[in-house]
Amino acid sequence: MSFGESVLLSTSEVSFIDKTCRTLFLKCLKHLPLGNLTIQENGDTIVTFGNEQDELSAVVNIKDVKAYRSLLLGGSVGAGEAYMDGHWDSNDVTAVVQVFARNLPTLDEWENKFKWLTMPVMKLQHFARRNTTSQAKKNIEAHYDLGNKLYTRFLDGTMMYSSAVYPDPNASLNEAQNHKLKTICDKLKLNENDHLLEIGTGWGGLAVYAAKHYGCKVTTTTISEEQYAWAEDWIAREQLQDKVTLLKKDYRLLEGKYDKLVSIEMIEAVGRSFLGNFFEKCSSLLKENGLMLLQSITIDDRRYESYSNSVDFIQKYIFPGGFLPSQYQLNAHLKKHSDMMIRDLHDIGIDYAKTLNHWYEAFIAAKDDLLQDGYDERFVRMWTYYLKYCEGGFLERTISTVQLVISKPQYRDLLARGT
Repeated sequence: MSFGESVLLSTSEVSFIDKTCRTLFLKCLKHLPLGNLTIQENGDTIVTFGNEQDELSAVVNIKDVKAYRSLLLGGSVGAGEAYMDGHWDSNDVTAVVQVFARNLPTLDEWENKFKWLTMPVMKLQHFARRNTTSQAKKNIEAHYDLGNKLYTRFLDGTMMYSSAVYPDPNASLNEAQNHKLKTICDKLKLNENDHLLEIGTGWGGLAVYAAKHYGCKVTTTTISEEQYAWAEDWIAREQLQDKVTLLKKDYRLLEGKYDKLVSIEMIEAVGRSFLGNFFEKCSSLLKENGLMLLQSITIDDRRYESYSNSVDFIQKYIFPGGFLPSQYQLNAHLKKHSDMMIRDLHDIGIDYAKTLNHWYEAFIAAKDDLLQDGYDERFVRMWTYYLKYCEGGFLERTISTVQLVISKPQYRDLLARGT
């Protein structure tokens, strides 16, 4: 197969390395078995790979020849960096991610040939960001303390920065997030006699919802300064200070015994080395007849080991210190480090893809406001790639999200079946 020439290569300023990387990258794509991918250079089609009859189709428009070096040598991190720098673009970044995700076994062979060039440094950086008690706060600040105004630009009124649960295909984001909150509270069988502990306050949406609609006491903790300030104000506006206790504590420092415990997509910030400690602590905080709900993003069990030994775009640029457990690992750590057991599992990965699409639409609609707020074009492109990268992963099921209902040994009641 020959590849078309482009104005990108017509200048003498293009280095031999970039020309070689272009040739090698295009050859790597020759063997894509699933989907089809068209490569353009400054809008001119160079070649199409894969099955042209496949319903999954994507176009990558290379705008700077340096993109080839990043794509060839850098894996998901390199692809993201090249996108942030404007070296490539697409009218559907999600579809591009889906094509690559659908061909992971083929692409892993290519990435493994080159990751020795960059992975050691990235792994060292990621190790330095592991979630010790002192480092965890810095990692949270790197993402959640970017300014509350940023998150108001794309989150709905619940300020829930986690997967919604859509009651029907036409539900709005706000309807789906409220349905998620109700589902969680119902699964926990909350009532006015309960004292609920929440690990990971976010902006306070669940704590306010549970106290208002179920009458229970809530103790909730965060280590984000920005989220704490927002939640404190929200609790005061709702006049719920007698119901909701807001803490600024690392979960490892919590004490007491609670009837129920909830943690919504906070475990991803715990880190691989501390998963056992997390479940041990949760178990110690629950009464012997207590009930816990955990909502967690998960990595495909079959990719857990390779994921554990690499660093991806999200870990480098979005969630420093972050780590996705797999379903098997969640169960294994529960068994080894606690006396709790999983009683119910609900997979909501497809709901997350839809949630991310809603966030992306709101984020892009607010682009001019974001730029006026002081976020530059590279930041906007970084977040665009982040949202579309995750959406593609959920659609292809390389990542998912689960709600686990977990009980202590003396819990005997029937479980609620929320959806």
